[in-house]
Amino acid sequence: MIHVYNRHDTMLEPVRVSSFRRCLAASCIAYVAVTAVAPAMAAQRETSYSTVELVAEATSLPAAGGTVALALDLRPKPGWHAYWRNPGDAGKAPAIRWNLPDGFEAGALRFPPPKVIPFGEFVTYGFEGAVLLLVDVAAPAGLAVGSQVELGGQASWVVCDDELCVPESAAVSLTLPVGVGGASVHAERFAAARAALPRPVDWPARFYLANGRVEIELTPPDIDDLVAPYLFVASKRLVRYDEQIDARQGGRLRLSMPAHGRAEQTSRTVAVLSYRNAEGEAKNVLLQVPRDDAAAPGFQQPVPSTAERGEMPLAVAAATDWLAIAQAVFFGLLGGIILNLMPCVFPILSMKALSLAHLSGAQRGTARASALFYTGGILVAFAAIALAIIALREAGEVVGWGFQLQSPLVNAGLGLVMVAIGLNLAGTFEIGTRLMGLGASAAGPGAENRTAFLTGLLAVIVATPCSAPFMAGALGFALAQPAAVALAVFMALGLGLALPYLLLGFAPALAGLLPKPGAWMANLRQILAFPMFATALWLFWVVGRQLGATAMALALLAGLLLAFGLWAYGRGAASGALAWRTAAGIGVLACLLALLRVDDVGASMASTGVEQPAMLGQLQPQRFSEQRLQGHLLEDRPVFVYFTADWCISCKVNERVALATDAVGEAMAARDIAVLVGDWTAEDPAITEWLTRYGRAGVPLYLYFPRGASLASATVLPQVLLPEIVIDAIDEADAASGYAA
Repeated sequence: MIHVYNRHDTMLEPVRVSSFRRCLAASCIAYVAVTAVAPAMAAQRETSYSTVELVAEATSLPAAGGTVALALDLRPKPGWHAYWRNPGDAGKAPAIRWNLPDGFEAGALRFPPPKVIPFGEFVTYGFEGAVLLLVDVAAPAGLAVGSQVELGGQASWVVCDDELCVPESAAVSLTLPVGVGGASVHAERFAAARAALPRPVDWPARFYLANGRVEIELTPPDIDDLVAPYLFVASKRLVRYDEQIDARQGGRLRLSMPAHGRAEQTSRTVAVLSYRNAEGEAKNVLLQVPRDDAAAPGFQQPVPSTAERGEMPLAVAAATDWLAIAQAVFFGLLGGIILNLMPCVFPILSMKALSLAHLSGAQRGTARASALFYTGGILVAFAAIALAIIALREAGEVVGWGFQLQSPLVNAGLGLVMVAIGLNLAGTFEIGTRLMGLGASAAGPGAENRTAFLTGLLAVIVATPCSAPFMAGALGFALAQPAAVALAVFMALGLGLALPYLLLGFAPALAGLLPKPGAWMANLRQILAFPMFATALWLFWVVGRQLGATAMALALLAGLLLAFGLWAYGRGAASGALAWRTAAGIGVLACLLALLRVDDVGASMASTGVEQPAMLGQLQPQRFSEQRLQGHLLEDRPVFVYFTADWCISCKVNERVALATDAVGEAMAARDIAVLVGDWTAEDPAITEWLTRYGRAGVPLYLYFPRGASLASATVLPQVLLPEIVIDAIDEADAASGYAA
């Protein structure tokens, strides 16, 4: 007889040995039976708001190769929802970055039809509850029978409730044996998921643009069999989702939606039509919808305009004439000129000052060449950023000006560049070609031109945390236009940034005002190293804000190791000793290893983003959300909303000199103004969408909603703030709304 105890050390009823053996045998049989029909080692992952798992329809892989059905089993917690392939006005679709063995290839995730999930005045498409996202994986032939194959990758998704949206991710994997198997325990769910997929049909379909709207025409076999149709458009930047009007004529169904600002760039889309048939059964079909600009409208019924419907207008629209494009290019040029005066460009002024002082005694040809190469560096950098933003937006990402600084690795790497430049300016090391030795004359004109070009590149990288007046509106307009127009605006912005230096290089009278080169330049060069070190500290602090103190410590360690490596390099260059050069290589290699660990170590320390924002002077901001904003407006309470980022120097300057002052704090307290802050330090599609709606490509953005206002009646404040600017804007908006403090 065996005595059995539970985990609380309480003795249970005695079990006879013979009974125990029978139970043990039964358990073993049950275990074998379960493992025979379940995929091996399918790991279920728990995140803060979801459970996710990679599952398979079969229990093994075929040795002869073929297609294997997998699925991402995503289960948000009660009250939360995930999103469709096109999330609508906000959200992000689930995705997997696969890590598969050689020879395996994964197809696209297949989504069931979504539901319309309103979010304030926004419309989103998603799933309220668990969703099984099917994916076919092609397996190669010749797999060894009895071997084990691990399939997996990094899954990412966004879940939201009525107030909060949270990006989540998890590593998902599944190990399957190779051989003869059967159906897994998930087979019935796979069958149900396939049955729920929209049925592909070849109905004649087309879309065209007319009067700022997208008109989609379908010709179903029996139009009377379509009751309450609703069209889910898969292309993210074709239509707006706040309205859908359907009309019927001659056996055709037309669905009319407001056009997105980038609708002109879409030539074909996929759509899911959800409807009920005449018997009341829910149906979903998958349609291929090409663009047909030559199509006649065919319907003459009037469609109410956006203004007549009282909806929030788009801040930007597609360019319809050259005047609008010319205005955007001019504002881009003006914004680039003003960008020279913004605080984020201050570190670059040290390099400019040394270069200008050196060129003051040079021949005119040398000065002009340097100015042209500096301009070329700026234009190349702006072109690269513009093309990256355009490509990411075309791929469905929601990005804007300064998006690269949302990456902790970019910030840490840029901080290391600042450390290197500062050490070079301080005289710690020199590079043979004086690639970074600004202000040195021994290198010759070739090195001077290379230096000018690289200075232009770096000027743009350092300038991205700032957004100057006129520049924000121009970029917001540009990002809603075709690629050629957007690129022209970015080039105008770059030309504006380079224009002062270009004028100095080509205007002898202006160049004559510069001081003559002399011994004083050596001291100035070393003094100007310290703005570089200060910039590096700021960038490492931003890394800490993004990923936590551990990541910031690693970034600082990388800076220390880089400093050691460059110091050793300088000693080796002076003495020619191999030991110093070896030490320099070790220091730089250790720096790179520490840099690569920033993301991994910092990820576990990252903030969840739900904590209460810190006090700003007398203001106690709340974290921005559409629901919270709408709640305050429904309570008839005025609201001040500001969008910021830790890497945005313009934002921080405005907060210090204006928002944190007693005058602004007392003015807002007297009016009982609620303050909401949208933090764009890390990627946040919801905030990016708000910036886009108000024609901004980046932060800062300041909005004031007076008492009795709606989401469509915000007052937009300037990008450069002073206390009196904020207070005057509030007073004017209150007076216009009929309310005064």
